[in-house]
Amino acid sequence: MKNRKVAIVLALMALVAFPVKAQDFAVRLNSGDSLFFEITDAQRLHVTVVPPSDDGTDYYKGHQKISGVLVIPATVSHEEQSYTVTAIGERAFSGCTEVRMVSIPPTVTTIGSYAFYGCVGIGDPVVIGENVTRVGLSAFYGCAQLPAVVFKARRCMFMGGSLATAVFGNCGRLTKVTIGEGVTRIPDYAFCGADGLSNTVVLPESLEYIGEYAFSFCSKMGGEVVIPDGVTTIGECAYNQCHALTSLTLGAAVDTIGSRAFYKCIGLRTVMVRTTTPPRMESSTFSSLSKTPSVSIPCVSKTLYEKDATWSQLAAFKTHGSCSFTVEADVVSAAEAQVLGSGSYKYGDSVTLVVAPAAGYAFVGWSDGNKENPRMFIARDDLKVSALTRSTKPVTEKETIYRVDTVFSEGMKVIHDTVDIFTTSQPVDASGETIAFDSAQKRVVWNFSEGERMLTLMVFNASGECIYRTDNVNGKLKMQRFPTGNYFVRVETVRRTLNYRFFMNNE
Repeated sequence: MKNRKVAIVLALMALVAFPVKAQDFAVRLNSGDSLFFEITDAQRLHVTVVPPSDDGTDYYKGHQKISGVLVIPATVSHEEQSYTVTAIGERAFSGCTEVRMVSIPPTVTTIGSYAFYGCVGIGDPVVIGENVTRVGLSAFYGCAQLPAVVFKARRCMFMGGSLATAVFGNCGRLTKVTIGEGVTRIPDYAFCGADGLSNTVVLPESLEYIGEYAFSFCSKMGGEVVIPDGVTTIGECAYNQCHALTSLTLGAAVDTIGSRAFYKCIGLRTVMVRTTTPPRMESSTFSSLSKTPSVSIPCVSKTLYEKDATWSQLAAFKTHGSCSFTVEADVVSAAEAQVLGSGSYKYGDSVTLVVAPAAGYAFVGWSDGNKENPRMFIARDDLKVSALTRSTKPVTEKETIYRVDTVFSEGMKVIHDTVDIFTTSQPVDASGETIAFDSAQKRVVWNFSEGERMLTLMVFNASGECIYRTDNVNGKLKMQRFPTGNYFVRVETVRRTLNYRFFMNNE
């Protein structure tokens, strides 16, 4: 109670401390209420909703306060200009006790300090939109009837700033918070002091960061908290004094847990840890609990947790999952290479993968981008990769250039070895394949003999980029027309590799 009184005093002091610029123009809404705006960017035509007065004791002095349903527009018109509403300014609606519902447009990126301070009549959920990056001090402080908040801000960097200026402080009926999918950050102090919050807050899979004091002093927030696998950091005092919290699951990517993150979570009974490497934490992270919780860790990491200076202070661990890692290494075709080293390994074991290419093939690399052979590493997780090889069979280089001497009536003419392929007789080169031009489809056509089964055809542009590829095509292949320019064609068959250069004119 003493902390609550201090917070209220500090918030009231701050309410007087920030003067607000008077409005530039007003717009009357269909409801009959007037909104007031300050032009914040004349070039980009951005405006901020502001109170009509800068009087520190009454920001609506001489004006009627907003009441009922407040729908803030995304755009407003003034002197034949259309302005975008990008912010709700400091104290814009402070003390508007008759407002029952608030709708904030998606154009808003900033909600200023004390913007809805003391709006005790708001009885419908408030949505913090996807584009909001900042929510100021005590923005919704004292909204006593506010039942729920939907938080969709994907990358909000600032929210409240302290316990004394908590955004949702003294919101006694705020029982539910929904975090939208796509949100990556819960800012520091985001829901700090929302002591009416009684439902478990489900965290989205997109989440990466839980800020300092994010849910601190949410004493009634009970049940299970599951930290998603994308979260890497849980800030200092993030769940400090969440007394009703009973179960905690730490996701696979958590690497840092701040001091007192779960301080005085006196109802905490079970902790499930999914990360194989013990997260860094302080001795105070799980301090002042009513009893030591049961902690389950990955079996493969049991030794690491037992040797960790802070984790080892907890009670004897339980384990879950396999007690070894699986390393699977293969090759696309067994005829091209053998791969040695697959198997089961304990955490910290040395692993060596070796690729032995068959005659006529060479090792290129691994499917995950690694180029080492042999490949040596320490087992710290499951791994599944494939070895990539290439043929070392003789390559027939064809210096023949397909060039355009004239422009065909359909838009293109191709010459092969100076033989006009539009003649009735199809040219056959020394390799055994025939090449033709399909004038109806405007396509170059290769015809290979039955024994010359094609594996792959790739077309590269003058910059060396592969712009066309087809695999395992037998018989006739049609290659689409490309823009005017020089091209390189690589054809791999069961017997050889053929390289062609040609020029195509589509002008």
